[in-house]
Amino acid sequence: MSIFNRAIVVFWSLSSAAAVAEADWVLRGGTVYSMDEAATHYSAMAFTGNRLVWLGETEAADTLIGPDTQIIELAGRTVLPGFIDTHIHSMDTLPLVNGVKLSPYDSAEQVLEDIAEHARTHPYQNPLLGSGFLAPAFGMGGPTAAQLDAIVPDRPALIIDEGGHTGWANTLALEAAGISRDTADPVPGAHFFQRDGEGNPTGWLVEGAAIDPVTEALGVISEDALALAAPEFFRDMSAVGLTAAFDAGMIDTRELGRRLALKMVEAGEFPVRMVASLYVNQPEQLADALATLAALNARYHHPLFHVSTLKLSLDGTVEAKTAVMLEPYIQPEGHEAKPLLPNPVMFDAVAAAHAANVDLHLHAIGDGAVRSALDAIERAKGLHPDSDTRTTICHIEIVHADDVSRFAELGAVAQTTPTWFYYDDLALKYLGVGRFNQMYPLASILRHGGKVTLGSDYPVSWIGKDALNPMFNIEMAVTRQQAGNPEVPVQARVSERLSVDQAIRAHTSDAAWQLRLEDQIGTLEGGKLADIVVLDRDPYTADPYAIHKIKVDYTFSDGRLVYRR
Repeated sequence: MSIFNRAIVVFWSLSSAAAVAEADWVLRGGTVYSMDEAATHYSAMAFTGNRLVWLGETEAADTLIGPDTQIIELAGRTVLPGFIDTHIHSMDTLPLVNGVKLSPYDSAEQVLEDIAEHARTHPYQNPLLGSGFLAPAFGMGGPTAAQLDAIVPDRPALIIDEGGHTGWANTLALEAAGISRDTADPVPGAHFFQRDGEGNPTGWLVEGAAIDPVTEALGVISEDALALAAPEFFRDMSAVGLTAAFDAGMIDTRELGRRLALKMVEAGEFPVRMVASLYVNQPEQLADALATLAALNARYHHPLFHVSTLKLSLDGTVEAKTAVMLEPYIQPEGHEAKPLLPNPVMFDAVAAAHAANVDLHLHAIGDGAVRSALDAIERAKGLHPDSDTRTTICHIEIVHADDVSRFAELGAVAQTTPTWFYYDDLALKYLGVGRFNQMYPLASILRHGGKVTLGSDYPVSWIGKDALNPMFNIEMAVTRQQAGNPEVPVQARVSERLSVDQAIRAHTSDAAWQLRLEDQIGTLEGGKLADIVVLDRDPYTADPYAIHKIKVDYTFSDGRLVYRR
C-alpha cells in the first residue's frame, strides 16, 4: 500500500473509530489482511454483534474499548477472513466418523489387516463401516465380498472407497440388500454391480445407485447416530478456521441431514454458515429436480443454512474408471466411461436452471465431462442471456488445453481440492502423459481471468483428517507436492502452482463469490459479517513447505467465538 493510500486508510479508521460506540471485541497488535481487491491490511479491528464495525491501526483502537469490551492482543499474529470450504459433504461424513479409516496409499494386504483389526476392536459395531481405500489396489476387478467375508464373517460390512464413488460389501451386506445374480444394474454401464464370469455380483459396487440399496438395507443413516457424531465434527471444522461451507450433496443423509443442520442452527449450535445443494446423479431425477429444490429452499432458508444450489454429477472418478474422457483410457485399453447424466438431458437441465436463475454445481473430473459442462453452460447462456445463474465446475481433474480459457469466457468457477495434488501415478497409468500434463490447470485458468476456489471434498480424502484443514489445501496449491515434502515429484505441471495470495483468496474472497455471499463474507470490511480466523503465523511469510503447520488460535463465526486453541 502506498504512503498516500495508507494515510487515507488511517484517516478513515480514526474518524470511523470516533463514530463507533464501544465494541464487543477488539483485536489489536497483529496483521489483519482484509483480502479486499486493494489488498488492504491493518493492525487492529473491532466488531459488535455479528458485524465488523472498524478496521484500522492499533494506536486508534483504544477509542472502541469500554468496560465490557473483550480484547485479543494479537502479539504479531495474523488475521484473515474465516476460511470457506467450497465443496464438502458435511452431513454425509457423520455416519463414517467411527468407522475404520483407511488410506489410498495402502496395499490390499494392509487394507485387509486394518479392517480386521477394526473389526476385532469394535465387536459391537454393526454394520461395520469404513472409508478411504483405493479400489485398484485389489486389481482391475476391484475388491470382492469373499475377501471381506474372510475378515468380517459375522456381520454386514460396507467400505467406501477414497473417492466416494464405489463401495465394497461383504456377502451379508449384499444379502441384506437383496443383491444377487438376478438383480438388475440400477443404470447399466454407469451405476452397476461388478460381476464375475457367471454374472454373480462380486461385492464391488460402482457409483451411488449401486451403493444406495446397501446403505438403506443396513440402516447406516439414523437421526440419533447423526446427532451424536455432529458436535465433534463441527468442532473439528471450527478448529481449522472454517466458518462457511458449500455442502455438495447430502447424498446419503438427505432429509435427516438437512433437518439436523436446521435443528442445530435454531439451537445456536451450528458453528458455520452453510449453503447446501440438491444432489442429482441419475437421469430420471432431473424431471422434478428444480421443483424439489424450490421446496427445499422454502423449507430450509436461514441466514446460517439454506438449500439453494442444484448439484449435477456428470461423471465419476479416474480411479474407478468412471471419469468421462474425450479419448479412451490407455488402461484398460480402449475403455470408455459412460456419463452419469448424458446429453441431451443434462444440457436441458442446465438450461432450465439458467431460466430459473438457480445456481449450479457440476461434478466433472474427466476432460470429456469438463467439456460437456462448459458446452452446456455456453448453450444455456445463449438461450437465457439475462440469467443470473452462477455455475461452478468442481474437481476439474483433467481439462483439455482448448477448454482452459472457457472458464473465464463463460464466468464458470473452477473448483478443486489441492490435497489430491500428489504425483498421480494411477492417472498417468490410466490416461497417459498427455492428459497427465493437463491435470488441475489452476494457474492457467486464473491467467485467463477465471475464478478458482478450493475445498476439501471431505470425507473424500487422500490424506485423512488433515484434508479438512485449509492450510494443507493452501500449501499444496502452492507447491503441488505432498505437504512438507519438497523432495517428492511435483504434480505436473510446475507452471500451474498458485501464489500464496491466490490460494488464500480461493478459500476466502473468491470462495464467497461462489457461494453468492461476497457482500457478507470473504473479506474483512466495515459492515460485513464477523467471520474471522486468527493464525499463529503469517502464511505470506512462511516457508511454503511449512504452511500446513500453521495453527488456528481463534475462530469467530457470525461474531461468535466458536474455537480457541
